[in-house]
Amino acid sequence: MKALKIVLITILTIAILALIAGSVLISGIKKGALPEYEGEIKISGLTGEVTSYRDERGMPHIYASNEHDLYFSVGYIMAQERLWQMDLLRQATKGTLSEILGETAIGSDKLFRAVDMTAKSRILIKNADPVTLSYLQAFSDGVNAYVSAAGKKLPPEFKILSYTPAPWTPEDCGNIFGYMCWDAAYEDMDQEISYWKISQKIGLEKTTNLIPDYDAVPAFVFPDFKLNDTLLKRAQEFITGMDKLKALGIVLYPGSNNWAVSGKRSETGKPLFQNDMHLSLFAPGIWMQMHQVIPGKLNVTGVTVPGVPFIAAGHNEKIAWGFTYTMVDVLDLFAEKINPENENQYAFNGNWKDMVVRKEQFNIKGGKVDSVIFKYTHRGPIISGLKSFQFASLSMRWTAFDYSDEIRVFSQLNRASGWKEFRSAISSLKSLGNNVAYADVDGNIGLSIAAGIPIRKGNGSLIRNGETEEFDWKGYIPFEQLPFTFNPDKGYISSANNRTVPEGYPYYISSNFCLPYRINRIRQMLDEKEILGIGDFKRMVLDQHSDYAALMTPFILKLENKKTELSPSESSAFNSLAEWDYDMNKDLVAPSLFEFFEISFISNLLKDELGELFWQLPSVAKDYYIYRILKPGSDEFVDDINTPGTETLDDIILKSFRDCVAAISAQYGENQSGWKWGDIHTVTLEHPLGSVRILERIFDLNSDKYRIGGDDNTVSPYSFGAGFKVNHGASERHIYNTADWDESFTVIPTGISGVPGSEFYLSQTEAYLEGRFYKDHFSEKAVKANAKYTLVLKPE
Repeated sequence: MKALKIVLITILTIAILALIAGSVLISGIKKGALPEYEGEIKISGLTGEVTSYRDERGMPHIYASNEHDLYFSVGYIMAQERLWQMDLLRQATKGTLSEILGETAIGSDKLFRAVDMTAKSRILIKNADPVTLSYLQAFSDGVNAYVSAAGKKLPPEFKILSYTPAPWTPEDCGNIFGYMCWDAAYEDMDQEISYWKISQKIGLEKTTNLIPDYDAVPAFVFPDFKLNDTLLKRAQEFITGMDKLKALGIVLYPGSNNWAVSGKRSETGKPLFQNDMHLSLFAPGIWMQMHQVIPGKLNVTGVTVPGVPFIAAGHNEKIAWGFTYTMVDVLDLFAEKINPENENQYAFNGNWKDMVVRKEQFNIKGGKVDSVIFKYTHRGPIISGLKSFQFASLSMRWTAFDYSDEIRVFSQLNRASGWKEFRSAISSLKSLGNNVAYADVDGNIGLSIAAGIPIRKGNGSLIRNGETEEFDWKGYIPFEQLPFTFNPDKGYISSANNRTVPEGYPYYISSNFCLPYRINRIRQMLDEKEILGIGDFKRMVLDQHSDYAALMTPFILKLENKKTELSPSESSAFNSLAEWDYDMNKDLVAPSLFEFFEISFISNLLKDELGELFWQLPSVAKDYYIYRILKPGSDEFVDDINTPGTETLDDIILKSFRDCVAAISAQYGENQSGWKWGDIHTVTLEHPLGSVRILERIFDLNSDKYRIGGDDNTVSPYSFGAGFKVNHGASERHIYNTADWDESFTVIPTGISGVPGSEFYLSQTEAYLEGRFYKDHFSEKAVKANAKYTLVLKPE
């Protein structure tokens, strides 16, 4: 017994020591990479002192005496806060994620190696003017200085994944710009394949009724060889390389709102400006708030993408600017006819043309090596696999394959002092298609498209015939011919991803615009009062009234005459909708009913004819179809082809209402107190490694789960995926007061820091979700008065 007791005590002692050692090790990993916010740091590479003030948000206000020291310090401080996120984005764009994550990321790597963003970045860097290039080099040197100084005390993700980052280069900055362009392209690619497959099932004419803006769709000329299922499957497998990036939380998907009012419409007598860019919600967030100052030379604040030194959206001393996505169709797919005697040749203008063939090697974590042969036509990469099918392949044409100088755009925007310089800066933007809103201290407001919009024959929503140059792009719409407005008579400008121009514009832009629910609500609120103030702007950006619900719900309420046929549960649900004011409030039952009804409604309308292809129909097409039948009226899709009778729209609405009540009851119980929208519609800001439970528990990688209102059609948007889990919303909110920049307001969903142990990791989340804002200090007096920490960087 004594011996057993000694053994047990020994085992217990070893376990306690192991636990203590593990706790110390974990504590060391968590605290070792915490950014330094206070005191002095000596750094080799600086020419003079740089001071960084941190306010209550932890936002760095960086003061330097010259550009080199400013951008060097921006790199150093950004790396302190976001190094692993920067490296994750870089690895994704270079197609090397599998080197750190293993074979699970090989699909993503093949996708990005095929589009070869790095090649374009090399061209960007090669053509950059020497001054701008020096900014990128200084930034890169600052990042590398931090990595060198940190040594083994890197953020915990590097230790978890057992690797160290390679040196940062200006080329990597170019890749981050390229990544910002990619989301729109991959959405376009997926949609074109889906529309093609649907057209093969139900015919081209009926398919065009599902494509938004179908009146603008001319006759299409298609290849006379078939695109078989295997080829399309290979193309879609290529696209699913994005699935890994979705799992990592680094897919952006651009949306957004912006608006501004002139001085004659504001309480201050000067313009007020608002921008909220709608992107994926994850931790750490896509934006880092930052203020960059060279006294007397540069003073610019706003948000920047980790890995890029310039402010992407914000304001300087003279102007404010912000973005919404124009929804440009930036990508076309071409059916290429392959030479049956030489699979490396394709038909073009009556001849066989050689493809460029390139072999790429992938070094996968764990020692495995994979290799892939990529083939390129003059349009771009073959995306339908390594072999041709029935002598056909799909190639991809994308605006980002052409030269576009985003580096110049953002460097000059940071320094622009008026409308003319603003327009000159954005004129170089081709790969990113945006509506750029503008306001200045002189009282001007404006809105301008900055985009590379291809000049193409017809509509780009379906796969084109690649055998001739007939459907090849003929260049881009000249910047001078892109729509813009400056100081409009109505006293405001606004955009929300809605259709860009009315009929009569001579060029095709897209068939993929957002429906007018958000923009109509924004303009309704702008027109409610003649004079607007900051409080009005805050109310507007947080608004969760649904114009979509206001359009659809009255059609449901027509069931009043059939109320006696409803069950008690259905009748109670009907009453909830009848009493509703269309506010997607998290504490109401009606929004849940509405969302469940929409799902049932579109399924009952289209699934009978589309079958399993219904699940591949783009969401924008589903939304558009509902809008179209509720506005102009019913069409041939309304009838259920699986029944002997002919259903009317009212019949489908009644069936959909009953289906929705049955579905919500099955998932959330018969008691309607459990049907509140916020109980169903929730948001958790998740770290890319936060799905690993033990890591989440140790490092607190994810936010808490929050109840939330709104949806993707409200001005304050919270889009959701499976299980109503929110995955997309306002990635930042900025309200700028041009009469007094210090009286501006901002908030982001996460926090400044990407280091889980930092006090500024997810520190703004509750304020963001509760609709609160932070003062956005700008003047040196305000910055110093509100400084929580002061860090001085000195030359070594």
